Amino acid sequence: MKLLFLTRHAKSSWDDPSLDDHDRPLNPRGRRNASEMGVRLAAWSNKPKTIITSSAVRAKTTALLIAEQLPHSPPMIIKSDVYTEDWETLVKIVERFDDDKDSVMLVGHNPAFNEFLAHIPFEIDNLPTCGVAVIALYSQSWSNWSTADKQVLFLDYPKRLKP
Repeated sequence: MKLLFLTRHAKSSWDDPSLDDHDRPLNPRGRRNASEMGVRLAAWSNKPKTIITSSAVRAKTTALLIAEQLPHSPPMIIKSDVYTEDWETLVKIVERFDDDKDSVMLVGHNPAFNEFLAHIPFEIDNLPTCGVAVIALYSQSWSNWSTADKQVLFLDYPKRLKP
């Protein structure tokens, strides 16, 4: 079995409208949420062993802030093709993961992540910012993503535990 931690980037800042979408940073709430989600993930028995993130500033920062809270500091790989609106591109990325890695976090963007989840299938209107959907792939190879059984095991996001 493989575990995919599908993680949407945290809240981004819109303070500077002249910035290219790719260059938008996190806002203060997003920075707090990413660290908080890292703390939550650190408490889980299964943690991502590798983090693959979009090249967008907000995604890279989310990945870094989460990784800083994990006890084993997983390596982070930046891939520009994760910066996409196309869920099928994400499938191709996942199917190329190294089979030696049983648990991988993918940090990226909507709408691609919403569509990716819909094709598992998993019904969610919108994966919240900094939300993490943990997906089990019932196969020994990531290359079987499209054909193997899979299931969303858990969904967590910053506001889930707020009163």
